[in-house]
Amino acid sequence: MNYNANSIQTKDFRTACRDAPSMYLGDDGQNGIFNSWLEILNNACDEAIMGRAATITVTLSNDDNTISVEDTGAGIPHGSNGKVKEVLIEIFTKAHSSGKFDHENYHKVRGIYGIGASATCVCSSFFEVVTNREGYSWILQFKEGVPQTEEAVKSSPTSSTGTKITFTPNKTLFHLADSIPAFDAIRIRKELELTSYFIPNVSFIFNRGAESCSYFSKDGIKDFAAKQITNPIHDHWIYGYKQFEDEVEVEIIGQWTKSSQEKIFVFSNGAFNADGGSPVQGVKTAITRTFNTLANTDFDGDNVRKGFVCIVNIKHPNPIYQNQVKNKIQNPELVGYTSKVVSEALRQFASQYREEFSKIVEIIDRQEKAEVAASRAREAILNQTKSLALASSKKVLMPDKLKDCEKHGNDSILLIVEGDSACSGIMVARDIETEAIFAIRGKIINFLKNPLDKVLENQEVDGILKALGCGFGQNFNEKRLRYGKIAICVDADADGYNIFCLLSTLFYGLTPKLIESGRLYWLRAPLYKLSKSGKKSIYLYSDEELAQAQTRYSGYERTRFKGLGELQAEDMKATMCHKENRQLEKLVLSDIEQAYTQLEMLMGKFVDDRREFLFDNAEFGEDYDGN
Repeated sequence: MNYNANSIQTKDFRTACRDAPSMYLGDDGQNGIFNSWLEILNNACDEAIMGRAATITVTLSNDDNTISVEDTGAGIPHGSNGKVKEVLIEIFTKAHSSGKFDHENYHKVRGIYGIGASATCVCSSFFEVVTNREGYSWILQFKEGVPQTEEAVKSSPTSSTGTKITFTPNKTLFHLADSIPAFDAIRIRKELELTSYFIPNVSFIFNRGAESCSYFSKDGIKDFAAKQITNPIHDHWIYGYKQFEDEVEVEIIGQWTKSSQEKIFVFSNGAFNADGGSPVQGVKTAITRTFNTLANTDFDGDNVRKGFVCIVNIKHPNPIYQNQVKNKIQNPELVGYTSKVVSEALRQFASQYREEFSKIVEIIDRQEKAEVAASRAREAILNQTKSLALASSKKVLMPDKLKDCEKHGNDSILLIVEGDSACSGIMVARDIETEAIFAIRGKIINFLKNPLDKVLENQEVDGILKALGCGFGQNFNEKRLRYGKIAICVDADADGYNIFCLLSTLFYGLTPKLIESGRLYWLRAPLYKLSKSGKKSIYLYSDEELAQAQTRYSGYERTRFKGLGELQAEDMKATMCHKENRQLEKLVLSDIEQAYTQLEMLMGKFVDDRREFLFDNAEFGEDYDGN
């Protein structure tokens, strides 16, 4: 290795640009070509910002490889300035050659570095500038960034002023195949439309063959807001504007929407800053702090800004950008400036539209509570999942309320029984080899009326999930289910049916696939027993069955069971624990969505639909007064 003074080289601007277009145009692919067009458009827009151009026309060739940008501004100066023979050559081939370094002719404009247009020129296979000034058109052409004449060539007389630049990017420099078009017409149209909102009262025209369209905005940022902000939750915009002592202007407009995302658009001197910059921090700080102050709340900032869309329009005499393509504005003073404008605008909105502001507060309050509940639910799911994993690995004992069977699998059944007395009877009657028992006490927690974290923390729910061993929700795994069937055993009365509904709702909420696969059953308890000495007892399950049996079994003594607790072990052995005689009815869901709707109506929080259902379907006694 021979590294010495002779190793040091200096590249001229043209060579440096062509070797690394991304350094100057943000990308060495098709995005770089688009950015090169933006650099030329920026210069035309600066003429419009200064009030010298009312029309900007962009024309794309039919093959999408050559584009021109024409404005009706003052036209670029040409000729000698005493230092160089032709200033147009300096402007389009040298870095930092520009007429915008002082504020006499250009103020609060896009082009500030004197690099973009020259980078575009030297990275183009063909580049032509036509400047209309002093009664003539002056033309200068470049090939591969090299001027074809020493001076601009005087062309035809004209009474108009302005500049037209036409160029064809060198695809090789941008690693683009000849078969791929250099420009995307749709993307260019979108950019022109976007620009029209932030340089209002200027016509932006796009031509491509027979295709022609134009964009024009009268009210600027307000027109953009009307197009961009959809599904608002309140009617009026939050709007503010202020010009500060250093001539910086800040304009904002915002609205809360039904979206779950916040969006902050930043524009500076008419250009879109895709990555925002320092104004974004100002918006976020002001919205959170001012909103909580006005609402006398302490909401989380993310919840306050959820769904909030804000557009920030900056006009700055000395903008500081992150890079040449100006995707982020970084002036530190814009944090405070933007924050002040947003804060004042929000205060004015809250004062002028009190009902709308109260509505926003109410919505955010609900979101905050929902987020807290969701966080608790996530934690409960995690804890329960860990707990079930421990149980399945036998690192913890099964719950005390589970009286397990000796064999698991498809031939086994878990009987969920309400009440200790019922449990004691069925314990004696069951087949201990294949029938397990889980005892619950009274009405189990309502899945639809309680947050998920509270449901999962319930001791009986925890026990049932451990007994099943198959997990729940997204972690449900039917292969790990310890029993072939799950049967609910309850009293044949209103309370029993309510417990059955609560358990069915719990399974539907936590393990719906268990129901879909036909694993959940109702093990019916007999309601009547007909007995006679020397005869086999007859068990009946409804008043209708009793009415049909009374004539056939005359002389039999009738016993009515008020609940499972009144059944003797021999009665359970002959009915509920008899594999052939028991009334085991599968819970079948033919329509999942309809089932959920019905469960919500019958078991959920809202009573109006349930009340209407009861009035339409229940049979009330004569003394019912409607209360």
